Amino acid sequence: MNKKENWIRLIKNDNPGWIGTPWEPFKGYFFGDVFVLGPIQAAAGGKRIEDVPYKDGWGTTWMFKKGDPGATPYITEENKVLKDITKWKETVVFPALDGFDWTTVKEFVDLVDRSEYMVMPFIPGGLFERSHFLMGFEDALCNYMVEPEIMYELTGAIADWKIGQLERVIKYLKPDVIHFHDDWGDKSNVFLPPDLWRKIIKPHHKRIVDVVKSNGVLFMHHSDTICEPIVEDMAEIGIDIWQGAIPQNDIVAIQKRLNGRMAIMGGIDAQVIDWPEADEETIRIEVRRCIDTYCPQGCFIPCIPNILPIYPEVRRIYEDELINYGKDFFKR
Repeated sequence: MNKKENWIRLIKNDNPGWIGTPWEPFKGYFFGDVFVLGPIQAAAGGKRIEDVPYKDGWGTTWMFKKGDPGATPYITEENKVLKDITKWKETVVFPALDGFDWTTVKEFVDLVDRSEYMVMPFIPGGLFERSHFLMGFEDALCNYMVEPEIMYELTGAIADWKIGQLERVIKYLKPDVIHFHDDWGDKSNVFLPPDLWRKIIKPHHKRIVDVVKSNGVLFMHHSDTICEPIVEDMAEIGIDIWQGAIPQNDIVAIQKRLNGRMAIMGGIDAQVIDWPEADEETIRIEVRRCIDTYCPQGCFIPCIPNILPIYPEVRRIYEDELINYGKDFFKR
């Protein structure tokens, strides 16, 4: 059994051989060989320039703040794209979907041995995220509550664009998995009341999932947050894997509720281990806790919810413990 076969068996609870690192069967993506897929935002020509604002293809202002691991939206009253939600049709400019040169990434993907490895494009900026990228987080939350019909229209138009993007990604790269990002909560709760999420986000997100699944591609949804109130909805609309399950969710209870209908990746508490001063034993104990607590129920892959540890030494120890503690887990 190779790494690809074992990974698929893990998410399906189909007699896997071992627990390894969560991304071991993938080539490319946004670690190892880094590339930007599709017509998505590019930061300052691909160079990280700290504390200098730049705009993406939607007009949203971003910044790499000194010391931060990645760029974040830098939205002020002056630079926000959408100041009046009632005028979104006249204001929001959708980036062109065509004209991207796929040659380099396609050449890379064509070299991947699909019998051994999988291709998983990174698709950031889902419906909720893109909505608050356009208007700021506070305005977005208020507009979801006060103008739900208009927000339904806006997120529907964003979904149409995302579907166009995904159709091109699938056409040119023929991926095995799509890793779609849309953070739906924080470490205490979902951002939108579940009934409001179901009315506005869920129908359009289902359309996105349907396009991916209809092409025979697995749909992995990243939200490194609380999603416990909506996990059954996530499974219902066809999400294959929820990546990012933080242990502030009751993951064992969720596994029982889902009964294998959606796999889960996560469970490692980044707040405990992903610090420069974290000691090795703390990291190893947390990895073992995650494996022992969640893996017996199946359909689970241990993973730090924010995809990879920020600090290199933390990553080295974390991956070493996953490999060494996980290699004989199913024999014990």
